[in-house]
Amino acid sequence: MKMKNKQACKRLVGFDCRLFAVLAFAIMAVVFAPARANAQRKARNKYVRPKRIEVDNKVYNVCELMPCFKGGDAALLQYLGKTARYPQSAQKAKKEGCVIVSFIVEKDGSLSDFKVERAVDAALDAEALRVMKAMPNWLPGQQDGRFVRVRYNVPLRFKLN
Repeated sequence: MKMKNKQACKRLVGFDCRLFAVLAFAIMAVVFAPARANAQRKARNKYVRPKRIEVDNKVYNVCELMPCFKGGDAALLQYLGKTARYPQSAQKAKKEGCVIVSFIVEKDGSLSDFKVERAVDAALDAEALRVMKAMPNWLPGQQDGRFVRVRYNVPLRFKLN
């Protein structure tokens, strides 16, 4: 049976079937090799965009865990009472009122971007800014388990006796 197949194959093509199989394989290798090399070259030269590192510099007004002065509100009031001095010019002019100062508590607890939100008198405003800028670092606010920047307002009341 095998002999008949070999003879039939030789009669049809004029050469051995094994030779035909080798030639067919060689032709396929030549035809498909450039396409494969092209695909590999494209994959190698493909630009890979670096992962974007998101830096969250958003300033929150409210967050899950608000920043606080080390020691709490009682320690903040004690600090303000010790550090604030009534300016002489405001005393002579009999100026009193509540100056509201806002600032940003940074991710590391440091304070920045001080602004007088409600002004009373130039001397009182300057004293309120001086006191706030001299404050030590706070405990930072947190949102979703990450430290975030938070804007915080502190009122400082000046009242004559």
